[in-house]
Amino acid sequence: MATLIMLQGHVWESFTDKGLRDSGVYVLSQFPGGVAPAVFLFLAGVTLAFLVDSREKKGATPWERALAALRRAGYLGGLAILFRFQMWLFYYPYGAWSGLLRVDILNCMGAACVMLAPVAALRRMQRVRGALFIAALIAFGAPLVSDWKELAPNEIIRSYFAPDYNGFSLFPWGSFVAAGMAGGTAFRLIPESSREQVMQWVGWGGFALAYLCQYISNLPYGVYPNSEFWLDSPCLTLIKCGVILMVCSFAFFWNEWAPRLREASGSTLRFSIPRQLGTTSLLIYWVHIEIVYGRWFDPLKGKLGLFETAIAAALVVVSMIGLSYGKRALVESEWFDLNVRKRLSRG
Repeated sequence: MATLIMLQGHVWESFTDKGLRDSGVYVLSQFPGGVAPAVFLFLAGVTLAFLVDSREKKGATPWERALAALRRAGYLGGLAILFRFQMWLFYYPYGAWSGLLRVDILNCMGAACVMLAPVAALRRMQRVRGALFIAALIAFGAPLVSDWKELAPNEIIRSYFAPDYNGFSLFPWGSFVAAGMAGGTAFRLIPESSREQVMQWVGWGGFALAYLCQYISNLPYGVYPNSEFWLDSPCLTLIKCGVILMVCSFAFFWNEWAPRLREASGSTLRFSIPRQLGTTSLLIYWVHIEIVYGRWFDPLKGKLGLFETAIAAALVVVSMIGLSYGKRALVESEWFDLNVRKRLSRG
């Protein structure tokens, strides 16, 4: 779901005519855009929680669990460097060297995993509390970091920590990774027989959290001397967390009940576009960024009408679905099994 929101939002942002960006259609396309990266960051925390939990069940020591989190951070950081280098190389000679150092969502995931490595060394329930503490520290510290960002020695460090409209700084975006680690760890603690009931409360709790924080954000006073709602407000971060909890609850029940309904109706349909896009979200993110923001369609950027942009968005979504299914077909093919999988297993 987050991938679909991301794809259409980026196409509209890149190709819509500048004079049409006050239209209701354009605003509607961008409205859910801030939730999509928050979902990706949250799920990065969930997968980190599952990784650490699996290591703990296999008898890993606290140091080994912390090291696993650091390795995940290194993996994400390496991908971030490769991603920025590929973007610069494909835009050469028009791209600036400074673009290689831009903080993207992968950088934020890696930096947050480094911050959460000590939490990975804790026991299960302690990990939930520790990750929630880190999430709250980042979310409520974001306005303060905005005030102190000029104290950072250089622009690169500021871009990693200080809130910025044009990047994914650790404050406040890293709080979603920490919240995901807390949520993923807590989910593993729930007995399977109780998960449906718990996930109902998760959905309602997310709604209550979002509603309460939206109400608080509209109060005529605040505790911070300087805070911009759309940049560093803790209320905005918590509203997004509430929306994520509602989406997770919906996704849980969709995945629980859809197969049962298909089985009851005798349907043999077994594919799911959202699930398929989710399993290849990194590949889709990488490729669509090059298509949408690369140099290949520069003559069309910022010049399309609403109808033409809608067609472009549909074409990008369909092509990414095709790429996702093509990747799956390749991985499941006999050629891949003989030439790649066996070599990897031997290695």
